[in-house]
Amino acid sequence: MKDNWKHVQQHSIEHVSELKGKKVLLRIDVNVSLGENGVVDAGEDWRILKSYRTINYLVERGASVVLLSHIGRDPHDSLKPVYEYMRQTMNLGFLPTYDVEIIRQAISGMAHGSVLMLENVRQLYQESEDDSSFLDPLVELCDCYVNDAFSVSHRAHASVHDVVRKLPSYFGLQFCDEVNNLSKAFDSESDMVLLLGGAKFGTKLELLQKFLPRVTYALVGGALANVFLRARGINIGKSFVDDTVDISDMVDSEKIVLPIDVVDQHGDIVAVDQIGNDDMMLDIGPETEQLFETIIDTSNLIVWNGPMGKYEDRYISGSVAMADGIAKATAYSIVGGGDTATVILEEGLEENFDFISTGGGAMLEFLVQGTLPGIDNIIEKEA
Repeated sequence: MKDNWKHVQQHSIEHVSELKGKKVLLRIDVNVSLGENGVVDAGEDWRILKSYRTINYLVERGASVVLLSHIGRDPHDSLKPVYEYMRQTMNLGFLPTYDVEIIRQAISGMAHGSVLMLENVRQLYQESEDDSSFLDPLVELCDCYVNDAFSVSHRAHASVHDVVRKLPSYFGLQFCDEVNNLSKAFDSESDMVLLLGGAKFGTKLELLQKFLPRVTYALVGGALANVFLRARGINIGKSFVDDTVDISDMVDSEKIVLPIDVVDQHGDIVAVDQIGNDDMMLDIGPETEQLFETIIDTSNLIVWNGPMGKYEDRYISGSVAMADGIAKATAYSIVGGGDTATVILEEGLEENFDFISTGGGAMLEFLVQGTLPGIDNIIEKEA
């Protein structure tokens, strides 16, 4: 594992002594869900709120801030609704185009302490190809670059990767918080519990494999648990499972704790050894909730990523129980993943968690690799 994470704080924007009059190109992540009316959903603004800390830090020191971000999966999606939301609490301009002359005119005229948001960077194909040439008009007018978008820094995309070659580059305050808190998982030597769920297997299985020697227990729910249950000879009926993953080196580990009862497609509570051929397991049951909570109560550190049930179909009781259990526990709690964070926020429990990561995939990859492409490119440039 690389040790670059130890040096992120040394490259924080806080170490830039003079920001007044500087133009700062700031990559943030304000990719949030929009409601049916096309505006930011109530309670879905948490990523936006986390971006304010670095923006305000720069503005208070007299910098002019140019914001880059993305939204949605469709390249035609617009950041305009996010801009409309953010400008309710800050003096913010919006530039809906990457036209070179318009960019030059707008940025050249920015006053000290002003903030300008550009349109969704993923509207341009060069973003995913890690070709920052479309950002050159910005680069020419800006004095430095700041990456505060930890949640997309596992992708070698132009606005978090290639652009670093062209400007003095630093990490934002939220980015540093992400690394500092997630790194606690590397330092834990005893009584650490890993809680994994959801339906995305790849990186989660890598994380489980890496951390299994050091955790006290790994509690596995969601569709991820189906792979282990089947490998242990349990009939999982028609429950979702990934046939391509290999867990042969972990399946017999006594540290891996699986559900003992589940919620099926009828909403009934069923013991896992009573699943019928036509049944689907869609959430953990109450006995599993109690078992997992008992183990959580014994831990010093809990790392949670992924819901316990099929979240998109509102099978959330198991995830709510885990959120309540962790909130009441004395363990240091680190959680990540959009659905996981949403459960905590919907329950109003965010103040009871030590750290809620803005990253899902980025959190997992950082824990597995100890670094991210968006970290390496800044650290190695300054080495």
